Amino acid sequence: MIKRILAFVVLTTISLPSLLLAGSDSSVISYKQGLTFYSQNHFDEALAHFLQAADQNFHSWQSYEMAGYCYFQMRDKESALEAFGESLKLNPHNARLVKVYNDLKEGAAVLPLRPVADTGAYLPGT
Repeated sequence: MIKRILAFVVLTTISLPSLLLAGSDSSVISYKQGLTFYSQNHFDEALAHFLQAADQNFHSWQSYEMAGYCYFQMRDKESALEAFGESLKLNPHNARLVKVYNDLKEGAAVLPLRPVADTGAYLPGT
């Protein structure tokens, strides 16, 4: 159930232009590089790119959300909760991430917890 929710969350949040603002070209490039590394299960490299994208565009809740998934895959629950929390501060209406966040906080989320991310559908910012 969690896997289906995460897949829907990521596909929905990265493809809704009405919720997104333009970010810098460099933040888009960093985010897309992160997605590429994430899809190859290179979570350390993906995390570095998602954090760089977040630094380049502080309003990119998607970058914080994906950083959270990286931390989770690397079995760093506290950092995952922190990154998901940052994403939710920027986009508190992300009901599915709220569920993932609460499940993780309660210990109900289990590995693998993987979103489905499409590099072509990303729109930067919030």
